[in-house]
Amino acid sequence: MKAKQTVRTMLILLRHEWLREWRQGQWLAGSLLYLAGGIFVAQLMLRPAGPLSWVALYWLMMLFTSVYVLSRTYLSLSSGLLMYYKVTTPGVMLWLIKVMTGTFSLWVLMALASVLMGVWMGYPIQNTGIFILTQLLSGPLLATVLTLVSAMARGASNPAQLMPVLGFPLLLPCLLLVHRLSRMALDGLDWSVVWPYAGAMAALLVMILALGALLFPFLWKE
Repeated sequence: MKAKQTVRTMLILLRHEWLREWRQGQWLAGSLLYLAGGIFVAQLMLRPAGPLSWVALYWLMMLFTSVYVLSRTYLSLSSGLLMYYKVTTPGVMLWLIKVMTGTFSLWVLMALASVLMGVWMGYPIQNTGIFILTQLLSGPLLATVLTLVSAMARGASNPAQLMPVLGFPLLLPCLLLVHRLSRMALDGLDWSVVWPYAGAMAALLVMILALGALLFPFLWKE
């Protein structure tokens, strides 16, 4: 019975978060403009772009877009709404809901970036399946780290400046694995070479989720 109530509460919170995000549609318009404008300017400056430059530009754009989108996860909450959440919702549950919504938002932006860069700069990826797997794994990784960092930076005097300082060291191992998998997709390697690195990304995601579940109750009390 308690499990059913927990699932029901999570679904209600998930619906509430999506409705709140879509009603504040400026974040979506801003992130789309940020992403499309950056890719358009880059293709003007780097034409023609080699395969390695294509991959590097793609993940650089996604990294800065992720920081832009997910920095507002907790920073945009008003004090009244935050107090309401603290009274009615377990902190870890709210954090997981925000990780889910952030992951889906990043997946949409990654797909859009792939299409725009494919149209404007060509598509050098030899194994699309590996590249899609890399996107599916990197989405929750970026969302988990940056959502946790956003919660940690909320109480600081300059949270926008603190986000990159806290986030990039945590994202460094994620980016190294993403780069390795992207190179494999670019070279069209066999799937047998991919699975160890995909497993490492999945293990890293589990570790960060466990770390967040341990740390978040203390952040939630602040």
